[in-house]
Amino acid sequence: MFAWKVGPALAVGNSVIVKPAEQTSMSAYRMAQLAYQAGIPEAALLVVTGHGEDTGQPLGLHSDVDVVSFTGSTEVGRKFLEYSARSNLKEIVLECGGKSPQVVFADLHDIDAVVDDMLNSAFWNMGENCSCGSRLIVEHSIKDQLLEKLVEGLKGWKVGDPTDPQTHIGPMVEQAHFEKVRGFIESAKRVFTKSSSSG
Repeated sequence: MFAWKVGPALAVGNSVIVKPAEQTSMSAYRMAQLAYQAGIPEAALLVVTGHGEDTGQPLGLHSDVDVVSFTGSTEVGRKFLEYSARSNLKEIVLECGGKSPQVVFADLHDIDAVVDDMLNSAFWNMGENCSCGSRLIVEHSIKDQLLEKLVEGLKGWKVGDPTDPQTHIGPMVEQAHFEKVRGFIESAKRVFTKSSSSG
């Protein structure tokens, strides 16, 4: 995400200030180090860290900032629109969280390839990305076959230490997110158990 936002902005001659999420500041710092080693002037690429109220809000309100590109929650995205209105009407580019559907019809050509794509979309980066394919919309006639293949395919996704090259799914970014995801899983289990017992 750092690269696809910062790279094009620098390439066309802009200076960039990056404010990473509090949970991922070290990776942003390392990307900046690599950029400096590659010859990007330090004055053209700055990384500021901290909580949103302390660093993100002042950037959003600063009249010398012409554009803000924000990836994150819809709630905070709305705040950046407000900051723009209260300052210099800077351009705001928002990429806010969503529930991206994966739609599968019965006339698919290669179910194994579709399953691989679905698993990658849903679980890449522990599913912690705004384009995560987190909902399945499947034609009823292939539902059972597809679910069976998804369950089988998921067995190949090793959970474990993120420094192990064999690991596909590492830890969640923070305890609060872990609890949120676990809550979704428990809720889904309750719904599944209820529908199975009544059907």
